[in-house]
Formats: sequence, C-alpha cells, structure tokens
Amino acid sequence: MVIAERLRLLRKEKGLSKRELVNRLPLNYSTYANYESGFREPNSEVLQVLSRHFGVSIDYIIGATQSRIRAEEVAVLTDAEHTHIMQYRTLDAHGRALVDVVMEKEVERLNFPNTHAVVGARQLVDDQWIVLKAYNQKASAGLGSYLSDESDADYELIRFAATPVSEKADFCVKITGDSMEPRIADGDIVFVRAVPKVESENVGIFVYEGESYCKRLRIDHKKGAIFLDSLNKSYAPKRISHPEGLRTVGLVIGIAE
Repeated sequence: MVIAERLRLLRKEKGLSKRELVNRLPLNYSTYANYESGFREPNSEVLQVLSRHFGVSIDYIIGATQSRIRAEEVAVLTDAEHTHIMQYRTLDAHGRALVDVVMEKEVERLNFPNTHAVVGARQLVDDQWIVLKAYNQKASAGLGSYLSDESDADYELIRFAATPVSEKADFCVKITGDSMEPRIADGDIVFVRAVPKVESENVGIFVYEGESYCKRLRIDHKKGAIFLDSLNKSYAPKRISHPEGLRTVGLVIGIAE
C-alpha cells in the first residue's frame, strides 16, 4: 500500500486529478486507478515513467527510502569537496555564516561578470560587490519605463563595489544629457535611494507630465512655487505648475564613475 499512498501524495502535490494525470502519461485510467487503490503494482517500466514525471526516485515511490532524490541527480563529490563539507560541519554558527557570505559573493561574481563600474575612485572594499539595476534615464525625452509599473523596464544589472554609498542605493540611473553638469555628466550612472519625498535643494529623480527628470528640487516658499533646477546654467528652471502631478522616484545619493 506504500506505492498507492506515495502516488496519491505525488499526484495531489501537482494539483492533478487521476484523469488529468493519465492524459499526460502513456497509461490508461483504469490501470493507474488500480495503482492508487493498491489493487495492482506498477512494473519496472511504469515505475521509470512515474519517476521521471514526478521527479522523484523509484525507491521513494516503492517506499524503500524517504529521500525523493533520484540517483542521477546525486553529485559525485571529489575528495577535496568532501573534505570541505566535513570541515564546514565542524564550524560554529559564526564560522558557517562567514563561509556562506563568501560563497554567495563568489556565485554572484560569476553570474554578473560586468566589472566596468566602480564607485568613484575607490577600489573594492574587502572584495565585496553589490549588484544593482541600472535604468536608462529618459529626461525630457519621454517617460522612462523604469518609472512606471511596466514589467519590461529598460535596465541592465551592473556589479559595483560595495561602499557606504552603493549599499544604500535601491537602483541606479544612467543619465542622458548635460543639464546637470558639472556635477553630473552625460553618461554618468547615479545611485538612487527610493524615497517618497526629496527635501528642497536636493537632487532627485522625478516624473512630471509624462517625462522623467534628474534635477535639483527647489521650493520657493515666498512665491509658493516649485521648480526643478538644472545645475547647468544654460538651462532655465522648470516650474511645476501642477504640484499634484509631480512624483518623486528617489534621491540621488552618489555617482558611479
């Protein structure tokens, strides 16, 4: 009856009825129904079919083990790998946590080989990295998709050195245009912390009337007016006529060079 119980469990985990299951397998309904009822037991060929479909070992289906792992999925360890595992097991919680951090960072390094971005003039800090989404900024040229709820946002993953600045960033923005020179140049990547509000005289990323901007926010309390200022004096301040339509995306907290 172990086989019957295991098959019922596996089928229900997939959320399938018996009819739905047999439609996916080279079995007829009555034959499979007898397996789950315990009136018949599958032969070796059927067990192989069921093992592949459910992604478990044949030994698990027949009740010979509690492990669902199939033999072909078990990695063969080298002597060095076995030694590392045994040493890992001798560590205390602090030691294991340190090993886990190094392992995670190394996997991240291999999965994200882009190393062209370094924070400012600083080098790596303790060989640590941080991976952030870098969105294309579309200032004065239409709404950047990173500022909307669209799932196909225009961004790439870039690996940066982990510093006090980059670690506080939620994402990055690639700047287009020279309106924020000399502080922020065309092509620069700025670190942004997602916040609902930016204080006056701070540089942020904003959306207004369907366009996105990297500007310095200025609130003139005497005039009761809000402006988005460029640092480049060649550009006139943009007055916000409808404050309710101004949305803050985040605060610019640094530049990656």
